[in-house]
Amino acid sequence: MPETPDGQEKTEPATHKRLQEARMRGQVSKSIDITTASILLFGGLAIYILGNNLINNHRNFMQYLFHNLTLFDITTNESVLIYNKLIFFLATSLLPILVSVFIIAFISEVSQVGLKIATKKFTEGLMLKQVFNPLKGLKRIFFSGRSIFELAKSLVKVFLLGLVVYWVLSSRSEEAIKLMEMPFADIASFMVSVSFELLYKVAGFYIFIAAIDHFYQKYRFKEDMKMTKQEVKEEYKQAEGDPKIKARLKQLMRQRMRKFMLKKVQQADVVVTNPTHYAVALEYKPPKNSAPIVTAKGVDYLAEQIKEIAKRNDVPIIEEPPLARTLYYSVDIGNEIPEKLFKAVAQILAYVYKLKRKKITHSAK
Repeated sequence: MPETPDGQEKTEPATHKRLQEARMRGQVSKSIDITTASILLFGGLAIYILGNNLINNHRNFMQYLFHNLTLFDITTNESVLIYNKLIFFLATSLLPILVSVFIIAFISEVSQVGLKIATKKFTEGLMLKQVFNPLKGLKRIFFSGRSIFELAKSLVKVFLLGLVVYWVLSSRSEEAIKLMEMPFADIASFMVSVSFELLYKVAGFYIFIAAIDHFYQKYRFKEDMKMTKQEVKEEYKQAEGDPKIKARLKQLMRQRMRKFMLKKVQQADVVVTNPTHYAVALEYKPPKNSAPIVTAKGVDYLAEQIKEIAKRNDVPIIEEPPLARTLYYSVDIGNEIPEKLFKAVAQILAYVYKLKRKKITHSAK
């Protein structure tokens, strides 16, 4: 079980943010053996396909040298001419093979990790130079468990690859003994045959090694990226904010909303209540409103506040327990009442308007 320097166990899988940051630092799950196997296999195929071109160019260049050897003068112009011929030979012979190998290596790397520049690898690398500790670096290279494992893996690979090479060469030993009696062309053909047999058998063995190493590197990377419970909590705080601060902000938001809601009670046309628990303030201002709107609602203490404000501002308070409960649970603040409640609310509003008219008439007298 991986641990942090202070002894905390890393038991939690890496979060998406942790993996993204690791990628930007160049920390990815990658097997170098896959790249090596790809270069051996497909690079050998490229050499096989382009081999005739290499042989023909080599023959033409050597013929040019031998046919003109006695005609060359050791002058600057002649030297430049030979030099240009040599460069052209190398370019036309080796450049296609080198480009093919580069493309193969590039594709094998990108297929494992994707194409994305690790920007933090350079910036953090410059910062680390200021605090570089040679002793820690040497300890990590020579005495860490990872280094010992990689050394053991490399020794096993060398040993097994040596067995493959020995197996191929020993199987062709009888043919090799007869080389001295063969024409030069047959010797060259034999050398090419042995070389390609070695190449593909080593490549095949390397594919087996690469497959094992691929799964091991994925497992190792997953283990290295694990986090402690405290790290997960800290990351959550950074991403979502401190829960205490969020709770405080929600409380302040509720207080502001409550003040705004209670202020709207002053403009209400009526407050419908259940005498002991619920209070719902309604406002109806046609043609601005097509239906009555719930401007405030509350239960228990908040309901008492709504009723107190209504009394201070001469807003009628009507006791209708079933309607008050229905309005409280079915209509949000700022929304119109549903059609099924039109009749009940209309009767209350009619009664309220009737009271207001009587009050106005009484005041006029």
